[in-house]
Amino acid sequence: MIVYFFLVLMLAGSTLVFYSLSPYYSALGLVIVAVSGCVVLGILGGAFVALILLLIYMGGMLVVFVYSSALSAERFPMVSNLSEILGLSLFFSSWVFVSFDNFQDFFFSAGNIVNNVGLGGSSTFYGVGGVLVLLGVFILLVALVAALIISRGAEASVLRAL
Repeated sequence: MIVYFFLVLMLAGSTLVFYSLSPYYSALGLVIVAVSGCVVLGILGGAFVALILLLIYMGGMLVVFVYSSALSAERFPMVSNLSEILGLSLFFSSWVFVSFDNFQDFFFSAGNIVNNVGLGGSSTFYGVGGVLVLLGVFILLVALVAALIISRGAEASVLRAL
């Protein structure tokens, strides 16, 4: 049931990506899709891959996306048709719950999650490699703040008119 919830959340995030007029809401949709996809991957047994994917996506690619959208986006963003997005999300989520009547396949026992082989690789991040993870997080945070500060002063530049 949890897997289905996060799959529906992926659908809602993807509808937000292609129905929003502003890149800010598209970035929010991409974050929702990435986080819910990594949660599904983690539940299905790929915790290490999910952690790496989330770290790479949220750290590197989203900083570049925020920087480029801050230079070219309008001042007051809006979503195209919020009622249509909510209607599509409600339709797809109800379709999932009506189509699949056997939800017992995705109820996991605690033994399957605790004895997962992928947890050995991700425990290195919190054990020996914890300092390097914190250093990487700090560097990505500084890059994000620098990109936002650089794009803040670009209100009267030539790129803003494009």
